[in-house]
Amino acid sequence: MPSLFLTTPGSHVSLTSERLRVEFPCANGDLEPPPPRDIPLHDIEHVVADERVHVSMPALCECLRRSIPVVLLARNQSVLGLCQAPAGAALVRLIQHRRASDGSFTLAVAATLVEAKIQNSRRVLQRLAASREDRAMLDALDELEHLRRRCLDAVSLDALRGYEGAAAARYFDLYARFFPAGAPFPGRSRRPPLDPPNAILSFAYSLLAAESEALLHVSGLDPALGFLHEPDDGRPSLALDLMEPFRAPVADGLALDLLGHQVLKPADHFEHHDGGCFLNLEGRRRFFTAYERRLEREFTSEQHGMRTSLRGEMRRQVQNLKRTLNTNDVFEPFLMN
Repeated sequence: MPSLFLTTPGSHVSLTSERLRVEFPCANGDLEPPPPRDIPLHDIEHVVADERVHVSMPALCECLRRSIPVVLLARNQSVLGLCQAPAGAALVRLIQHRRASDGSFTLAVAATLVEAKIQNSRRVLQRLAASREDRAMLDALDELEHLRRRCLDAVSLDALRGYEGAAAARYFDLYARFFPAGAPFPGRSRRPPLDPPNAILSFAYSLLAAESEALLHVSGLDPALGFLHEPDDGRPSLALDLMEPFRAPVADGLALDLLGHQVLKPADHFEHHDGGCFLNLEGRRRFFTAYERRLEREFTSEQHGMRTSLRGEMRRQVQNLKRTLNTNDVFEPFLMN
């Protein structure tokens, strides 16, 4: 159990020896609560907790002592914050800050990330369209390939972001074709998401960003200082940079799987409030199960020939960036098989 998801409002989490004890409230109509669960801390890599869950201070402190990050979610499923032990790697951060002021280095790292994002998005579409003979789809895939190649020749970050924006618009036009009729994807909406596909995408992107931020803290890098995304107060720019190659294989693929196979149903697993559409409690439970399974599923990478997982590739990408900062080696982002 690499991830512990605490989603039931009113649950209590306490520390019992070297375990987290999770006690649940009574379900509707029940006179007795469900039995508590004891989860060994050595089985947990990170915790995701809804703000309506009560976590004791000893439990939280023990997570920090063991370098287990705790991601806190708001009721609208946005990330409120990250509880993590302080980073002590001052030297690597000094190097990172120095490299971030080097325009050519910044552009090179940003370009490889956008290229990888477009390549992985294109690969997802290729897999989805494998059984179709669609001339328009083939032309669009060629267009994405052309934009991918132009990234490496970008002369500025503005030009690079232009290629990224054009590729994203074309990608989402094609991606929308694969959603079922009962859960159409009219286009990307956020803050708030307006429909079930966007509710899944926004939630998955938020979790990916939080997980990337936690990995950067552990590595000693500064999550706030990125290369592609402009730095701003409250924005984990580097975490947003590093999640880009994972958007399509993790979040976008997950949304299609959950709605296409009716694991999540618009009428049963979503709720509307605050002007938007969000997963309800049962929807979040089903989402977390599928999200964790996708990140932990093992495969052999064609990029480096080793057994790995998408979560393992997130770690590898952070370490690749750290090595590039220290050695001038070419940065290698994650690429799908």
